[in-house]
Amino acid sequence: MKQSELRSYISNLPVGPDAVGFGIEEEPVIGAIDPDDIPDGVVTGTNLVEFNGDVDAELRTAVTLSLLAAQRVASNDVVVATPDQWLQRHNTVLMNLNWILEGGGSVDQKFDKVNVEVHDAIIPFLTAALGGAAVASSLIVTALKQLQQINQDSPWITLLDRESRRFEVSEYHFTRVAIEQDKVVMNLAAARFDASYGRTQVLFFKITQQDARFQMANSSMLADSQLLRMSSDGLKTKLSRLTDKYITALDIGD
Repeated sequence: MKQSELRSYISNLPVGPDAVGFGIEEEPVIGAIDPDDIPDGVVTGTNLVEFNGDVDAELRTAVTLSLLAAQRVASNDVVVATPDQWLQRHNTVLMNLNWILEGGGSVDQKFDKVNVEVHDAIIPFLTAALGGAAVASSLIVTALKQLQQINQDSPWITLLDRESRRFEVSEYHFTRVAIEQDKVVMNLAAARFDASYGRTQVLFFKITQQDARFQMANSSMLADSQLLRMSSDGLKTKLSRLTDKYITALDIGD
């Protein structure tokens, strides 16, 4: 997509109400961050995102706002009626923002143990999806391991919980971003739980049913770094009134 076409596409993205007085229900998130100063770990709506140190500030902005734009478009599309349709719409927006989908898949997973917390149970699947042993000490995995020690009213947990609930599921997204040969690579994973687990803070739940299941999905997307930089300013303008409601730092304490 040429720069002029990209600018026009971003300007016309149907991200929902984005002007003062149009009734956005969500209040600004406590600890909302400057989109020009994205830390190593950030929560963008329903997505926990981790950046390698080689991803510079401009690219972090472009990646974070690309993900936010995709979420808002999917969530405001009245045609979208199922979780799978939501994800398809989300990925279509990313591809129109110059991301290339490299592939992926999904599987139904079973909790092998009872009396185990959800966040502990998904760590092995998440680690494999995001890169195996190389991410065993990642911010995302560390956050899940330390979840019981983190205040459940923490801004990033509140945001993640609110945005994960759609239709009859709770779905959490996890993304690791790195640079490979001047390409920006996103390894993505998702964990989907049906409403039988409840409607709030599913990650804190303890599984007591031996046959409890969830769905785990993974995919990979890449983009040329220069093409991403082209989208940064347009996305900042388009999403300027939404960033303080949907982006906060992934704060796991000391």
